[in-house]
Amino acid sequence: MEVEDGRNTSLPPARDIAKAWLAPYAQAVTGGDVEAIAHAILPNGWFRDVLTLNWDYRALEGTDKIINYLQSNLKPGQVREFKLVGDLHCEPVYVAETGTVEAVFTYETMVAHGRGYVRLVQDGAQGTWRALNVCMMVMDLKGNVEVQYESGLYGGHTLAWSDVYRDRRSKVEGNPHVLIIGSGQTGLQIAARFKQMNIPAVVIERNDRVGDNWRTRYPTLTLHTVRMLYQPYPRNWPVFTPRDKISDWLEMYSHSQDLVVWTKSHIADQPVYDDQLKRWSVTINRDGKPITIRPSHIVMATGTLGHPHFVRLPHQEKFLGVVLHASQYQGGVEYASKRVVVVGAGNTGIDICQDLVFHKAKSVTMVQRSSTCVTSGDKTVENLGKFWPDDVPVEIGDFKFGSIPLGQLKKMMQSQTDEMWKSEEELHKKLRKGGIELNMGPEGEGQLLMVWERGGGYWIDKGGADLIASGHIRVKQGVQPSRFTEGALVFTDGTELEADVVIFATGYANIRESSRKVFGDATIDRTCQVYGLDEEGELRGSYRPTGHPGLWFGTGDFWNSRFMSKQLAIQIKAIELGLVDQDGGICIPVKPKSHL
Repeated sequence: MEVEDGRNTSLPPARDIAKAWLAPYAQAVTGGDVEAIAHAILPNGWFRDVLTLNWDYRALEGTDKIINYLQSNLKPGQVREFKLVGDLHCEPVYVAETGTVEAVFTYETMVAHGRGYVRLVQDGAQGTWRALNVCMMVMDLKGNVEVQYESGLYGGHTLAWSDVYRDRRSKVEGNPHVLIIGSGQTGLQIAARFKQMNIPAVVIERNDRVGDNWRTRYPTLTLHTVRMLYQPYPRNWPVFTPRDKISDWLEMYSHSQDLVVWTKSHIADQPVYDDQLKRWSVTINRDGKPITIRPSHIVMATGTLGHPHFVRLPHQEKFLGVVLHASQYQGGVEYASKRVVVVGAGNTGIDICQDLVFHKAKSVTMVQRSSTCVTSGDKTVENLGKFWPDDVPVEIGDFKFGSIPLGQLKKMMQSQTDEMWKSEEELHKKLRKGGIELNMGPEGEGQLLMVWERGGGYWIDKGGADLIASGHIRVKQGVQPSRFTEGALVFTDGTELEADVVIFATGYANIRESSRKVFGDATIDRTCQVYGLDEEGELRGSYRPTGHPGLWFGTGDFWNSRFMSKQLAIQIKAIELGLVDQDGGICIPVKPKSHL
């Protein structure tokens, strides 16, 4: 097989292959021919629908599930006007590594503009090109297209920007349609998206400044999945973003994006939802002053992880040393010459251990209770670069990645488990030398899927493996701490470690459970589970109906809020336009009303 510029030269051009597939597929979808649609997809292929047919996220694997779904949701003429896209970054392309032809197409529904992505492979039995996966995703509502930018000239070039901004802010504060709780990257990116889609939103933040949610974390924390909606970083920005840089960037972002953020503000009383008016009544303590607002929607964006999961062990009160959760750790300086035990072997645990070694703790022991998935920083950067290369707009990478059903991605990664182990062989040799037990995901799916499946149980190595191999970080593996003595931590196998300091890097509660403190049990009990993947590989209870009308959760990493904020905004907009009704959080199509 000859390959030239990534294309198999024995095949027709990728555009011709994509066109030949799209024509009958489009005809089948427009005509509501479910059998023909299924024939365009491999028997074990996937069909992902994002808001096109039923205002939810669905991912169907295999012919039977796809046919059943389409029979229940697709009507003739519902989707039409398919066109192959051929712009700079979306031209059909042959991918030699996977043997696929990948293409982007657009389509229309009665109320929306959509964009699709298809990955085609040759069917070995027939030699024809069929879809390994096809995704159809609503990108805008007709008449309510996302605004890109303004001219900067207001009132015929007679109004100053300060006056324009003051007037806009006053209107939002006077009647916010959405209350967003939390001004971390999730809350801010959702707010920025809402502003561009003309959805008035107020963000409240308990801390004194935007970015304090990161400033209060341990000093050596770095992030590796950071890019912000609308606003790329400078080209010389670090690959791994330090805590303080992202804190300042978030604060700057809130100003540059003209977001309405109330700092020193928190929910004062339990919000009350009126099922008849479909509005909340929320009293906010804004820097000591009570303010009541009545938004139609509340978005919880306080982080996927809620309150710290603090392990309390028998006889802890007798321990003469210091016990703290990792969320309270503010650097290793005060623990110099101390014997420190860190319980937990995830990203936070290894970062704290490294910091303690650097600041000359007398001894540092990591307690690894089970096994951990560890990958190298270089390999992580390399893998992220496949979807988000520096020379391609981030929204292109977001769409391409978002078009892959996570359930399918999991199976793809499981088929590459041996290759993943081999690629990290040198790193893992160091870790095993120090006693670390390793996995490649609970089901061999690799680290990436663990971000959404577990939100923990892994780390990206930034030098910790060398310290473990050299013995600077000792490892106690396969046991649980069971109790304290005056000077030691005792384990389930009867052994004990003398310690002056014990740090529990044991994670956090789920955002849904933490939200009970804000909303109460009656409200949260109406919601579904939040985060993790459902049976179709879709993110549970996040950026989609939760079971309680007007209550939404924003979770996940920077990619989730950067990309999925658009789908959340579309759903909220569709509800207000009357395109869907919301009954207990389940969207039901209704007759359209006039635009907002």
